[in-house]
Amino acid sequence: MPDKIISCVISCYNEEENILALLNQIKSYDLEKKIEFIIVNNGSTDNSWNIILHNKKNFPEIKFINVEEDLGWGNGVYEGLKYAKCKFVGWIHGDLQYDMKILFQVIEILENSENQNHNILIKGRRAKRKFSEDFFTVTMSIVASIFLRKVFIDINAQPSFFSRKILQDFKNVPKDLMLDLYIYNLINKIKNKKIIRIPVVQKERERGQSSWNKNFASKFLLSYKMLKGIIKLI
Repeated sequence: MPDKIISCVISCYNEEENILALLNQIKSYDLEKKIEFIIVNNGSTDNSWNIILHNKKNFPEIKFINVEEDLGWGNGVYEGLKYAKCKFVGWIHGDLQYDMKILFQVIEILENSENQNHNILIKGRRAKRKFSEDFFTVTMSIVASIFLRKVFIDINAQPSFFSRKILQDFKNVPKDLMLDLYIYNLINKIKNKKIIRIPVVQKERERGQSSWNKNFASKFLLSYKMLKGIIKLI
């Protein structure tokens, strides 16, 4: 794939209501001609994998990987990264809360020769969010910045893209949503790093239900898990 420099992993769990819409959105933008997409069915217990099998002939340029057991979103992404072949790799959520067209910004940045180095991290930064959403995000960013002694902003914003060479440094990779913090911290420790934030809008889910962002209790649990993840990285 000489004309593709980006591999994008999308880990999906119980997305039977979204998976076909996701694939059609990718195809409608012709993104599969510019990006190596790796869709991971991450141990879904619904009909997601059957829908993929029935429709994958319509998406010949997209790789489909089936992970038998759901060990966490991060594990699904990491399994997908093992199949990535391009110079730059990364991920984005597959629940359609992020429009896939934002990946054109990633392509534009990485096609610039000045940005083609192993120190770069391209990461979204969410705008137009509810106060309750921002409260948790800002709080955890401050906590991470204090404990890890680097600046962290909007840790779980999508997408995240970086040089495939960085995968060589992956050790004890978290299997949950802490993967976003993990790569952010890994790049943040590089002396001559280049972190580029792109503005993104995270929409409300139209179909299906989030497995972690259901209510205040789930946000509190995520914050607790993130705090444990931060402590592990110290």
